[in-house]
Amino acid sequence: MAKSYHKLDPLKVRKLKEQGLTNAQIAQRLGVTQGAIYHVLRKTVAREMKALAALNPP
Repeated sequence: MAKSYHKLDPLKVRKLKEQGLTNAQIAQRLGVTQGAIYHVLRKTVAREMKALAALNPP
C-alpha cells in the first residue's frame, strides 16, 4: 500500500522535482503514487503563493 501524501516530506519532493525528475520518477523512488506527488507539489506551491501574498499586500 502506498504512503499517504501527508507523510511525504515536501522538501524532499521539491528537491527531486528541481533536479528535473518527473512526478512518475519521484513517485517510484519514494514508493508512493503519482497522485501523492502531485498533491504535495500543489500544496507546497499554494503555501508559497500565500506567503508571497502576505509579504506583498496589494
